[in-house]
Amino acid sequence: MLSPKMLNHSLARRNTLRDRSHHESRRPTLAVIFDSTEDDTSTKIDNATLLLTTEHHERSRSASGRRKSAPNLEIGDEEDRRRLEMQHQAALDLDFFVTNNNEAFVLLPAVGSKANKMMLSNALENFARTQSVKNGSPNGKQSPRRTSVVGGVFDISPRNSMGDIKKLRKESMLPQQTSRKDSGDVEIRAHQYTEDPTVAWEMLKVKRPVKLVRQMKQSTPIRPDHVRFVCVACTHGAVLDPSQIPLGDVLLIAGDFTSCGLPKEVKAFNENLGHLKHPFKIVIGGNHECTFDDAFLKSSGKDSGEAKELALKHALLAALNSSKVSSPKTLLTNGIYLQDSMIELFGLRIYGTPWQPRMDNWAFNLERGQPLLDKWNQIPVGVDVLLTHTPPLGHGDLLLTGMRAGCVELLNSVTKRIRPKYHVFGHIHEGYGCTSDGYTKFINCCLTNHRLEVVNSPVIFDIPVNPDTKALYIQNCKKILKKLKK
Repeated sequence: MLSPKMLNHSLARRNTLRDRSHHESRRPTLAVIFDSTEDDTSTKIDNATLLLTTEHHERSRSASGRRKSAPNLEIGDEEDRRRLEMQHQAALDLDFFVTNNNEAFVLLPAVGSKANKMMLSNALENFARTQSVKNGSPNGKQSPRRTSVVGGVFDISPRNSMGDIKKLRKESMLPQQTSRKDSGDVEIRAHQYTEDPTVAWEMLKVKRPVKLVRQMKQSTPIRPDHVRFVCVACTHGAVLDPSQIPLGDVLLIAGDFTSCGLPKEVKAFNENLGHLKHPFKIVIGGNHECTFDDAFLKSSGKDSGEAKELALKHALLAALNSSKVSSPKTLLTNGIYLQDSMIELFGLRIYGTPWQPRMDNWAFNLERGQPLLDKWNQIPVGVDVLLTHTPPLGHGDLLLTGMRAGCVELLNSVTKRIRPKYHVFGHIHEGYGCTSDGYTKFINCCLTNHRLEVVNSPVIFDIPVNPDTKALYIQNCKKILKKLKK
């Protein structure tokens, strides 16, 4: 709850602003919404929403010499106070930045106060740079400008209301692409140290921020204007207990749901999916789904492990023949299988691909460098959720040995060209958890550890959508699934 002192201070500031001259310059506004479920009283923002403003002390002028005005945000009377106190529901676990003319809308998870200051500092720098570019400086440089944060103080104007805040939030969050840079023409090249990801990461990590992100609580209610995603990977045949899997709208399975892809394993997994109540279930293969990779079954092996691999292939082919199944993919009747393909649900684009750097010579293994890059180049720009089996370099890819196993070309493709809001993967069991580079949230959702023991929980996240669109998809999910499987 907002303290009475803070609200009184806000209202007093509104009255002060009301009395200002109509010709006084208006400051571009940065609206920051915090959501905190922590009991840490040191942050003083628990269960509340704070709007903070950037102060640009140099007045920006238009080409005609008149001052540019940027609408500020107003906190209204008693009813609006209550709305403000309830608006913490709006920022459950997002790190979202959208510029809209002279406005910016930022959702940040409420963590420690030091981390908040750092995130705010970065956001304000980006905002100031954006304003500089818009005002005619291509390098984001202009005459000295001081940017500050007024903590717990609302920049209030009598011309705007709480409805403006809601409108800004709705307009800025629904078209996800508005916050993306135009990256369609970016060319990604194979890294010179692609064969040694540990060395490659040492070269890249200075300019590639990796921030730990706290996960959403699984008890968080599902909202009608958000799509709830539930992420799982690397079960290796373990049964997904419906009582242990959070409810949601879309279940994402990021590969390795069997031990080797035997038809009986796929049938058991498909039956397990049928017991889960998620309207849409999206599945990709991993290196353990050997029967899903035609190239693996047809190849003969080239290294010292050739005999073992050939024995496995013969056993798998025999199992396929005895079960009279030409392709185990057809057994996944309770899920949507993606392989280098995309699906659109709730107006959100989800792309799935199973490939990974060669490690064990099992399914969907490719050489690092150009062979994998060719696969990543198939992923279109504008994807909202990217589902891969392998992690990108630097995010959820650290082995127990201290070495890195992620793909550097995937990292460069994601951060420079594709720029999804969420990147979900598995494969490296030791890398479970969530990180962010400031735009994309990376999720390693392996349920098992390196000993194949189920020790981790599914990861959930929400993406805002039009509530009418969500209701339409939920009501017609069976028809939609039939159409998708044709």
